[in-house]
Amino acid sequence: MKRISKLSVLLLAVALVSPTFAHSADAIPEQWASLIAPGAGYIGYEANEAAFANTEASTWINFTSDNGKYDGKVTKVAICNTGSEDGCNYSVYSFYRAVLPVCTDAADINCISEIFATDTSGKKLTVGSATVFPANNPQAFAGNKALNVPRGSGAALVSIPGAPHAGGDKYLIKTTLSASRVNEQSTFETPRLAASISAVKIIDGDFFDLVTETNTAKYDRVGRIQVGTTQTKQVADPRASKLCVAVSTTQCALPYSMPKEISFGFSLRLNTNLSGWLHGRMKNAVIDYKTTNGITNLTVNANPIAVPLVDVWSKSDDLSDAHVAAYQTQFWAGEAMHYPVTNENLGQPITTDEKTRAGMKNISFKHVNTSFSKSAMDNFLLWLPIAKDKAAAMPTQWRLGTMTDNGSGPVKECLDKEKALAGVVTTNSTMYLDGPPTFSDNTLDYKVASTHFEPDGTTVFKGSYELIMSSAVARCIYKFSSAPISATVSITSENGEANTATTVINEKNGWLKLGAYGFTFSSPTVRVKLTQEAVVAAPSPTPSPSASATAAPVAAKKTSITCVKGKTSKKVTAVNPKCPTGYKKK
Repeated sequence: MKRISKLSVLLLAVALVSPTFAHSADAIPEQWASLIAPGAGYIGYEANEAAFANTEASTWINFTSDNGKYDGKVTKVAICNTGSEDGCNYSVYSFYRAVLPVCTDAADINCISEIFATDTSGKKLTVGSATVFPANNPQAFAGNKALNVPRGSGAALVSIPGAPHAGGDKYLIKTTLSASRVNEQSTFETPRLAASISAVKIIDGDFFDLVTETNTAKYDRVGRIQVGTTQTKQVADPRASKLCVAVSTTQCALPYSMPKEISFGFSLRLNTNLSGWLHGRMKNAVIDYKTTNGITNLTVNANPIAVPLVDVWSKSDDLSDAHVAAYQTQFWAGEAMHYPVTNENLGQPITTDEKTRAGMKNISFKHVNTSFSKSAMDNFLLWLPIAKDKAAAMPTQWRLGTMTDNGSGPVKECLDKEKALAGVVTTNSTMYLDGPPTFSDNTLDYKVASTHFEPDGTTVFKGSYELIMSSAVARCIYKFSSAPISATVSITSENGEANTATTVINEKNGWLKLGAYGFTFSSPTVRVKLTQEAVVAAPSPTPSPSASATAAPVAAKKTSITCVKGKTSKKVTAVNPKCPTGYKKK
């Protein structure tokens, strides 16, 4: 996620006098328009990660500072294509975000090798040839293999006739690699992956595209990326641009609800190893990951899932003292207005004095959630009662990305040892911690939080959680052998009570998959415990008097049985083989 730029503040200011989009009961949840400030003295909060989709465009930029250091004054922000352009000679900080193109042939690299969709019967649907959207990308770049920078393009737009939605049958697949280079680094770090699939309709009109700002006057420090536009026309409704999944000055990919019964996916061919953990918004995910001769092939297939978004305003006077105190020492990421509104104070940051209860009377500010950290979780729980514990809307999402935290203790130790993709955590919860499960008291714990109700205020929202974990990493954490693993999944409410859920557990093709479905909120803990029955060797027979003292002991005879659970079967070989918990002998 990205911090809100000054452009967003300008769009908000215009929108205050010309709102267009309604929030009616039959509105399309994916087109949720952020609620605007009622006026001075109001503080708001929004948790809607899909609102950042249109900022995920290709860009490669390089900063130059007056003292040649990260803490210096920004003297130049250059847009790079191959890295040889004026201002692209690295000295302080450089960043790229490459939207990956579709592969041109079997030898192409850092690209999408396949896009697919599957119906409920398992039949693959026809996917039309991909085109690039938007067609003209002002900051697309060629990249540089020597610096490990892939080429940056636009998203892949395809037609899937067998998966129609309210806006047609077009889908936008956006997969990005991003990385930075700081201080003395000789090249870019291992890139982070982000991917999304969206149901869209391409509409024509006048829109704001989003490009990296190069005016150094807009930068207060190195590394804080500001966003501008190439649009020169007067735009009738600036807010429309913020609803687009991808956008140019003349076209918008407007999102629609995805059919939840269809499984969507893609395959990537990369020249980088995706070690670590992934997190996402999806259900029934299937992952295939292989690295051969330095080439990584990643395939992801999953159903979209509806995620509650929260969007709420409150009079600053109505906020509790604890609420005000919690924000006084934080960086305020979001959209600010100072009253009376002038051209001079548009986009100005919030001052320390304005974070007090008295200072809030002359501003409006919407805190926009930009992360899934512990502090972000705490902030969400502060706002949940003000939102009356209900969602503003339930947009469908299909998203996947690299976690910022690779864990600690045995979880991180085993990740470092295996040096491969450790696993994927997915949930439909509004808030969760951007990291793998924590290992404590022999269980893997994961914290989630969401609204208790859907937008109608009466339908109870039911949660889902899936952990797809490398069998090698799981066995390393628990110090297990190669014998079958059993597991239990439990959900504990914030008050410590058990929370009912349906759980699914299986191990296949080197991946352990656990799922919990149907639990309720507001902030439960998902707890996973893995077990493995110890293989007990048969006692050695008592030697006869005539036996040689050096004779080898008689080996206990092992037998094999087949255990089944639904469509999953396992072969267990041991001296006294037993089926894992939940399995029956065939």
